[in-house]
Amino acid sequence: MNSYFINMKTDYGFKKIFEDMDLLRDFLNDMLCGERTVASVEPRNPEWMPLSPEDRKIIVDVYCTSDDGTHFIVEMQYARQAYFPDRALFYDAFCLTRQGEKGSDWKYGIMPVVSIYLLNFVLDPDTADDGVYRTDVGLADLRTGRIFNPKIREIFIEFPKFRKRFEECENDYERWIYFIKNMNMIDIDAPYFPFPKDSKFTKLLQMGRLSNYTSEELDQYYYALKVYRDNRNVYEYMMESEERGLERGMKKGMEKGIEKGKIETARNLKQLGVSIDVIVQATGLPEEEVQQL
Repeated sequence: MNSYFINMKTDYGFKKIFEDMDLLRDFLNDMLCGERTVASVEPRNPEWMPLSPEDRKIIVDVYCTSDDGTHFIVEMQYARQAYFPDRALFYDAFCLTRQGEKGSDWKYGIMPVVSIYLLNFVLDPDTADDGVYRTDVGLADLRTGRIFNPKIREIFIEFPKFRKRFEECENDYERWIYFIKNMNMIDIDAPYFPFPKDSKFTKLLQMGRLSNYTSEELDQYYYALKVYRDNRNVYEYMMESEERGLERGMKKGMEKGIEKGKIETARNLKQLGVSIDVIVQATGLPEEEVQQL
């Protein structure tokens, strides 16, 4: 299948689209669903140098600040990581820490950090079928549920749980999720895009249309697409290997458990004075093994 639009799940595609600050602003406003209004955004350096030479450098996909000073992090993550919520919290905390000022005059005033993590995997495999694709996180009072401190705000979007067709999307933030997840598979002649010419989604599709890219941009994109596919293949192979290993482990564990249960049953029957022949018939254990119990 030929793709007419860029794959936004690639590193290049995601960053290319959100080079446009107006689209980025619209995306943030729609994802926040009226919680706050972002009038404008300014790009910031997404490479954060470590606080000491022994620490590691952090690179996020998109980092910007809004007109009121709020910091925004937007990350696309393809492969599942066991400690991703911890990683997200570390990014948020690091962004807060970088706001610190030297000297005793600083009174710990910090601006909010709002992070949006778009995940091409499920955070908890046990919830894979619950249909809840969005998780909103904040610092809240456990008793009342009220926000205690608004300076950290996280939104996690799990793409595998979002199964809506375009016609089923109920609002613009769902349409954003649909496009980011599926843009490379969109039919260029699809009849279900009733957007006016000045719509943000019309602009999104124009920016994502590969025919509008220069040969140099296409080279960069196809290289990023190759890396994405290679990583996907490695990830899927690892997942399949993990599942096969789990199945083998469960099978071996069950066999060992059944064997252990037979031995325990045979021992109890023998203590009750049941004959060896009956125990052998009941458990299937060899007569020699039963006699040794």
